Amino acid sequence: MRGEIMKPLLLTVLLMFSFESWAQSSKYQRQEKKVAKPAAPSNKKEDTKKKDSEKLDISGLEQKYWAPKDTDFTVVQNRTFTKDKKIGISLLAGPVINDNFSEGIDLSLTANYFFSERHGVEFTYIHSDMKDNQTTTAFKETIASGSGITPDHGKTTSYIGIGYNFVPIYAKVSFLDRKILYFDMAITPTIGVVSYDQQLRPELGSTKSKTSITLGLDITQYLFLNKYLALRADIRNRFYSEELLNYRTGEKIKDQTTQATVFLVGATLFFD
Repeated sequence: MRGEIMKPLLLTVLLMFSFESWAQSSKYQRQEKKVAKPAAPSNKKEDTKKKDSEKLDISGLEQKYWAPKDTDFTVVQNRTFTKDKKIGISLLAGPVINDNFSEGIDLSLTANYFFSERHGVEFTYIHSDMKDNQTTTAFKETIASGSGITPDHGKTTSYIGIGYNFVPIYAKVSFLDRKILYFDMAITPTIGVVSYDQQLRPELGSTKSKTSITLGLDITQYLFLNKYLALRADIRNRFYSEELLNYRTGEKIKDQTTQATVFLVGATLFFD
């Protein structure tokens, strides 16, 4: 009886010791450390290039149409035909358009040198071929009736002068959507000397030559055909003091300010 009781008790004690030993071994067992996998290397240059490529690049537009941001904002155009450091030789012809007593053609030889696209100097010589206009001719033939009465006036014979070219306008114009035309417009204040003949009756020698200091203001338009050739049109205004003589007696009547306007057209050759 006693032996039968001791067997279960002994079995229970053995089981308790076995469980405790297993628990102790589990407690002190070394655990495996989890090692984090290294991240894939980042290519910063490629990332930067990718971000830059997503931005809109406007540097080309800025260089073509705008000045740098740290200067005054101005429009800049690419010039197809330039004048910078070039010499221009122009041959022009045209009528005097506001003379009350005379008509004729002015022939002009003009030389320009441009320091830049905006500034230059000009030298001009003009030869004038003037004669009585229809009003003066009709007065002599009908009203005077052979009495020799003629309006008191003078006729210009030549002009020589210099000027300063200021070119404020450069433009491109589409012609019938087929061709681009290129324009330059110059404003030129001038100073020079005009020669003119005072008109006298034949008995007094017919004419008497005089000269006068002349101020002027010209407007010039260039139309470029290529880098060496341009069509040119000028409106030239000259202001000078003219001594007016009596046609019949040759006596001085007065000094008057004369304003002569000439319209000239021609061509300009440019040389480097």
